[in-house]
Amino acid sequence: MAASVLCFEVLVILFFALVAMKLSDLSTGTVWAICGPGMALAALLCGMLRKQWAYSVSWVLQAALIVAGFVITDMFFIGGCFTLLWYWALSAGRRIDEEKAAAYAAYEAAQGAQAAAVES
Repeated sequence: MAASVLCFEVLVILFFALVAMKLSDLSTGTVWAICGPGMALAALLCGMLRKQWAYSVSWVLQAALIVAGFVITDMFFIGGCFTLLWYWALSAGRRIDEEKAAAYAAYEAAQGAQAAAVES
């Protein structure tokens, strides 16, 4: 789930760059020098979420989306929404992983009990 949020953030950063080029005082080069690596980072983090440090870097990316509101005011709202989505994805993913582990443990216990009954 977290990877899905990061994939959509690549698009958010892309659209932010296009709007920032037109509505802000930043030059095109400056916008792409900031947004290009931001898009690459979000895309790379999608695949790096197996590592614990990637979650910390992703939180920094969430903060950067909110801070982008100082360039385009609407990003305060959009960045906030994606930060809430990020939090929800982490919470729901953790809950799903715990439920899956519990179901797997119950299955293994049932299989062990069934094997023991067959042996007796």
